[in-house]
Amino acid sequence: MPLELKIDYDRGVPVYRQICDAITAALASGALRRDEQLPTIHELADRLSINPNTVARAYRELDQQGYIVSQRGRGTFPSDQPPEPADKHGALRSIYDRAVAEAARHGIGAPELVRYFRKVTP
Repeated sequence: MPLELKIDYDRGVPVYRQICDAITAALASGALRRDEQLPTIHELADRLSINPNTVARAYRELDQQGYIVSQRGRGTFPSDQPPEPADKHGALRSIYDRAVAEAARHGIGAPELVRYFRKVTP
């Protein structure tokens, strides 16, 4: 399954960060399998109509964080061992803050967001 990415220029989040977030979310959800090759920098840049340096920055950051590995001559693949956050509390706080900010953009308050998460969480 090809990696599906959509860039939202009105979101206030840098494009490279949106790419990083989309790839890590695809890995977490299983939409991007561990053996599945990521698009090349130029393929993804062409598909998204963005500068290849932006994709390169996202890939570099994901590589440094341990989410992906580049294999010379073969391509870029998800890492066999995804990283554990060093600071899980900090990671959760960051996720929560982004979710609250995004919800606020749509007129949804934090209490309503929390109620929704509680309802849909198994």
